Amino acid sequence: MSNCILPLGALTDWFSETKPPHCKENIAGWLYDHNSLTKKLEARCTHFSVQIKQQINVVPSGHLSKHFQDEEKVLVREVFLLCDDKPVVFAQTEIPFSTLSEHQAKLAEIGEQSLGKILFQDPTMLRGQIEVSEFDNDSIFHQLANDLKQPVEHPLWARRSLFYLNNKPLLVSELFLPASGIYS
Repeated sequence: MSNCILPLGALTDWFSETKPPHCKENIAGWLYDHNSLTKKLEARCTHFSVQIKQQINVVPSGHLSKHFQDEEKVLVREVFLLCDDKPVVFAQTEIPFSTLSEHQAKLAEIGEQSLGKILFQDPTMLRGQIEVSEFDNDSIFHQLANDLKQPVEHPLWARRSLFYLNNKPLLVSELFLPASGIYS
């Protein structure tokens, strides 16, 4: 896999809180769950971990969402969430440099810690609406699944939402890989 930013926020149309009619209920249950994904995954496996794909500082570009296009720089963190050493979710976080001040500066230094644990333990955290998207079989994300030895013949689903810590925004996007278990 190359180290270029995967265009999770830029390649697709996102549906807001309204469930797309063709989205199965079991999938929608995962996509629209406002609770911690980390906690949900931890409950499904013996060993939960985070593997960093990359963390880089970039000038906003067409590979990112349009949420922070007016920012000078954005920290992009791409990770895999693993259950029992198997990637189940690809997560991409966009954090504008304006968010990385004061107490939130630590977000740039979390390493292999779960961002979800940090967000859901912060008493100032607010979550915006959840948006979802579906990726057809010829998507770059199907190639990612193939690279991870998780070939798949059906669409893949992702979700994203803005989080606010002390009213400072960051965007978390999560692609559910075939091994996530949400498709069965």
